[in-house]
Parts: sequence; C-alpha cells; structure tokens
Amino acid sequence: MDEKQLTNAMFDIMAYDTGCTDSGIHDERLREEIKTRLKAMSVDDLGLYIGRALREQYLSEEALAKGYGVEDVREFLEWLHERMGISGGF
Repeated sequence: MDEKQLTNAMFDIMAYDTGCTDSGIHDERLREEIKTRLKAMSVDDLGLYIGRALREQYLSEEALAKGYGVEDVREFLEWLHERMGISGGF
C-alpha cells in the first residue's frame, strides 16, 4: 500500500465511522493495517504524513471551496486519537 492508498483508506474508514456508511468502508482488517502502518512511523514522519493528508483533504483551495475547513481537521484528529489510538507528531 503506497501513501496515496493509505490516505484514501484512512479517510474511507473515518467516513464510515462518522456515519457516512454509503461512501465509507467498514473493514476491520484494513483498519488494523492502517493503525499498524501509522504506528510504525516515527513521530516526525507521522506528523508530516498527517499534515499532508489533512492539507489535501480539508485545506486545499478545492476543499475549502467545497466547504471543508478547520472544523473538519479537528474532527479528523479526534477520530484518529479516539478510534485509531494514534496521537502525537501533529
């Protein structure tokens, strides 16, 4: 799984967890794979990776024009910590 696939899978899992059951993915094996990959990153690499993912998903000009923003970043970080057990580095 490359970085783009990891990012897409992570946001698909989050979508399902936050109620978007039609567009999200419910796959516990994939969830565990994502958690393993994220936990294997150094704190610095994790921070850079999450920053890039959030910028692209929620803070790009295109995403902002669609109504995404800082509140979505907050929701993602809470999900990452609470549902995925990932924190630090960002």
